[in-house]
Amino acid sequence: MKELLLSTPINILLILFVGIVYIVVCFQLVSRYRSLGVILEKFIIGLYLFSMPGLSIAPFPTFHPTALASRDKTLPSAIVQISLYFALIFIISPTLRKTLKNSIEDIGKVVISNPFFCIFTLLITLSFAWSDTPMHTLKSTGVLIATTIVAAYIIKRYTYCELGVLLRWSLLVTAAVSTFYAQFKPAIGINNTKNSWQGIIDHPNKLAALMVLSSVLWGLEAFQNPKRRWLSVMSALLSLLVIQKAESGGARVLFIVATLCMFSVRFLKQLPFQWSFFFIVIFLILSISGFIVITENLEAIVVDGLGKDMTLTGRTPLWEYLFKEKIPLRPVLGHGFHGFWQPWRGAANPAANSLSGKLFMPSGAGYWSPPHAHNGFIEIILDFGYLGLFCFIMGLIKTLADAVRYLINPPAKSQMIESVLPLLLLILIVFPNLTESPLLENNHIWYYYVFVSVGLSIKTEQKTVVKKVTKSHKALI
Repeated sequence: MKELLLSTPINILLILFVGIVYIVVCFQLVSRYRSLGVILEKFIIGLYLFSMPGLSIAPFPTFHPTALASRDKTLPSAIVQISLYFALIFIISPTLRKTLKNSIEDIGKVVISNPFFCIFTLLITLSFAWSDTPMHTLKSTGVLIATTIVAAYIIKRYTYCELGVLLRWSLLVTAAVSTFYAQFKPAIGINNTKNSWQGIIDHPNKLAALMVLSSVLWGLEAFQNPKRRWLSVMSALLSLLVIQKAESGGARVLFIVATLCMFSVRFLKQLPFQWSFFFIVIFLILSISGFIVITENLEAIVVDGLGKDMTLTGRTPLWEYLFKEKIPLRPVLGHGFHGFWQPWRGAANPAANSLSGKLFMPSGAGYWSPPHAHNGFIEIILDFGYLGLFCFIMGLIKTLADAVRYLINPPAKSQMIESVLPLLLLILIVFPNLTESPLLENNHIWYYYVFVSVGLSIKTEQKTVVKKVTKSHKALI
């Protein structure tokens, strides 16, 4: 059918014409009915958040932003994908205009409030200059910066409470569809290596980490909204079921950490900022230490208590090798964004220790070939050197401080989720990156970081301005 439709230029032109007519009609409807534009924008953003973790079912892999940076992406496919993006932007442009007002001022707020985040983003942008494959790095960088702008728009457009609603429902759809595929389409929904659920996500660990956020968000909703408590409880239980079926020990520990953090919110709100920040830092240090100990060293605990997670083996020797052999080669600026793991270059692959272009690490009686560092922070060193890691860590600390300040001093008359979501997202950013490498990719983890870092920079600055205006007004009276 596809070949028949695209067999002649006339058919292609006809399809284009019909598509343009539909786009123009939708644009006119959105321009005339603003409420329709708001609903459509929420639907598009919800669908976007649903697809960003990287779905394995068609057609989502084809239209995911990561596909644009793929070496296998053809020019016609890229044109179609980009055209779709621009068509959606054009349709909801009447709604976008209002949000995009004062964008330059908001950029200034981010630069002033969190300069290390901006410096780190600048390093990403310029890293093609020292990459061995500058065009590949430039293409990957362009896609990441574009999606960063989208994430910044989303958090400028919505409050954290509204963002929590979008995340909650998109994750519930992920849980429901993943359950369906695990039960009725095991070829897709079951991971062959672990024989556990992966649903419509490409790995069980990633699915389980997403369900941790889903279960906590629905749990908070159950406490806050008694009218639909049954729905919230059922949604949280479904998310917990998926965590159990994914058999990820790390996700189970992450759920415990996130839950303990949520239960400590009331205590933290009663403390001054300095003490709240101190307790959060101590809590994170102890939690990270416990996470590493449980998932990496105490195999008996993992096997008997959490369930054996085979993907947790072999990481420590890999990290030691990278620090001894690879990182010293380019310690300051690294290899550039996506400039280290390049198996298609053969022996010239910076990660390789064999002529085949792959990195082979011993594992038991055999060898395994890691596709990445299995640690998001080590990945930053490989791509951007110790300078990049320093900028990221400093930006992360500043963001954590802003999250704690926002927690104890939220906007007036806001729900609990408004104040706790930034801290919760930070936990979901840090812990998965201790054993995986999803931090600096076009996925949900990077989105979460932008949501917190950029969002708090804008929203805390707005609160500061409001307070100053209020004090000036009182002084005049």
